[in-house]
Amino acid sequence: MSFLLDAPAPEHALPSAERALRSRLMVVADELLADASEVRALAGRGSGVLLGALVHRVQASGLDRELWLLLVAMTAAFPNTELMLRTRRALGMAAGPQALSAVLDASYHSGTRLQSLELEMRLVTDKPVVDVDFCARFDHNTGIQRVVRETMSRWNGEHSIELACWADGDNCLRTLAPIERRRVLEWDSHKAEMAHHIKPDGRAPAGFVPELVVPYRTTVVLPEVAHDGLWPQLSALARFSGNQTAMIGYDTIPIASADLISSHETEKFSKYLTIVKNATRVVAISDAAAGEFRGFASALVSQGVGAPVVGCVTLAVQSPARGASVSAPTDQPEKLVLMVGNQEPRKNLLAVLFAAETLWREGLQFTLRMIGGGKSDYTRLIDHEAKRLAKAGHAIEVLRGAGDDVLIDSYRAARFTVFPSTHEGYGLPVAESLAMGVPSITSNYGSTQQIADGGGCLTVDPRNDQSIVDAMRLLLTDDVERERLAAEARARVPRTWNDYATELWHELVEPLENAS
Repeated sequence: MSFLLDAPAPEHALPSAERALRSRLMVVADELLADASEVRALAGRGSGVLLGALVHRVQASGLDRELWLLLVAMTAAFPNTELMLRTRRALGMAAGPQALSAVLDASYHSGTRLQSLELEMRLVTDKPVVDVDFCARFDHNTGIQRVVRETMSRWNGEHSIELACWADGDNCLRTLAPIERRRVLEWDSHKAEMAHHIKPDGRAPAGFVPELVVPYRTTVVLPEVAHDGLWPQLSALARFSGNQTAMIGYDTIPIASADLISSHETEKFSKYLTIVKNATRVVAISDAAAGEFRGFASALVSQGVGAPVVGCVTLAVQSPARGASVSAPTDQPEKLVLMVGNQEPRKNLLAVLFAAETLWREGLQFTLRMIGGGKSDYTRLIDHEAKRLAKAGHAIEVLRGAGDDVLIDSYRAARFTVFPSTHEGYGLPVAESLAMGVPSITSNYGSTQQIADGGGCLTVDPRNDQSIVDAMRLLLTDDVERERLAAEARARVPRTWNDYATELWHELVEPLENAS
C-alpha cells in the first residue's frame, strides 16, 4: 500500500485496486467523519490523506468497532483477532504522523489474505446481514441446509434482510450472484432446473460484480455452521465489530460425544466455539441442544467473558418435499423397517444390525433398509456387515445418495422407523417419520425424547441392545400396537416451517433489534 503515501492522482488514472480502496475509505469517512465537505476535501487530496484523517479519528475515539471498520476498508477483508490487537497496540504507542505508519505496518505483517482488493464496499446499518455461504454456493440440501433455505425463503418475504456469502479466499462477506440467491430462496425451482439440465447462470455470471458487504452497528445472523476457514474472522467480528451476533445452535456433539467423533472433528469444533463464545445470542433447535449451549455459556464466567443468551426454537416437523430427479423403487417389501441418517458411530447402526440379525434368526420376516451416507472408514464397516447378513440370506438394503423420491416412498412403505441415536441435536428422521404417519423407535432421552413426547414413538435405551431388539419385535409382530402408534403420529399437530421461521425471528433477531 505504498501508493497511499504518493501524490494524489485523478480518479480515472488510478488502477482498479486503488480506485476501490479510495471508494471504501470514502464509505468509512461518510460514517465516521461528521463534516461531508471535509470528507470531499480530504478525498480530493488523495487516499493517503483521507486514510490519515481516519486513523486520527479511530485513534482519538478508541472504539474497537471503528478500528474494525477501518481495517476492513484498508484490506478488503474482515480482520482476525490477531490483527485487531496488533493494530490497537500499535496505535496506543504511536503519536501524530506515526499513527498512519503504525497502522500500515500492522496490516502489512498481519498475514491477512488480500484477495478482494478490487471490491467496492457497501455498509449495511439498517437491517440484519445473514451469512448463507454454504447454501448459496453448493447444491446440497440435507439437515442444516434445509433449515436455512426453509427459513430464509420466509424471512425474505416478511423482513428486510441482506443475504451474503464469503468471497474467494474466505476474507470478506460479499453480495450474492443470481444463482446463489436462487439456491437459498428458491431451492425447488433451482433443483428443477438442475434436474432438467437447464444450465443456471453460474456462480458468478458475466457482468456480475460483487460488492463487499460490511455490517456495522446492526445484527449479523449465522444460521449455518461456518467452516474452519471463517472462524478467525467471525470470532473477531463478534468480539470487536460493534455488531450483535446471532446464531442457530445445532448441537455440541463433537465435544460432548468426543468419544464417538474423530479427534480432528473435535479439535475443529472447539475452535468453532470461539464464535459462540463472542456471540450475543444463540437459539438452539431443541431443549436438549439449548442445555448444551447453556452449559458452555456458564463455563465462560470463569474467563470474565459476557456469555451469549441461549434460547430455543424447536425445528419444524414436516415430511420431506418430493423431488423431480430420482426414480423411486417400484417394489416395496411387505414389512419394511427403515433407518435414515448419516452413518457414523453415534447413530448406533451396529446395534440396529444386531437387533435385526437376532430377529431374523428368530424367524421374523422383514427387510431392513438403511438410507444415508458417511465417511468411508465407518461406511466400510457397515457395508461389510450388510454383505455378511445378505450372504446369510437376510433381507438388508444399504442405499447411499438416495434422492427425495426414494426417501419419501421408503417412509410411506415402512412399517416403522428405527433411530436409537446416542446423541442428537434434534433428530430430524424421527420428526419426518412421524410427519408421514409412521411410528418410530427412538432414544429415551435428549432431543429425541422431546419429539417422542408428542406421541407415535416407542422409546428405548440406545445403549441397551436388548431394549432395541424388544421394541423392533413388538412393532413387527403386534399390529394393534403398531396401529396405535401410527394413529398417534397422524394425530400430532404439525409444526410447520412457517411456525419455525416466525418464532426464530422473534427469538433470534427481534431482541437484538430492540436492544440497538
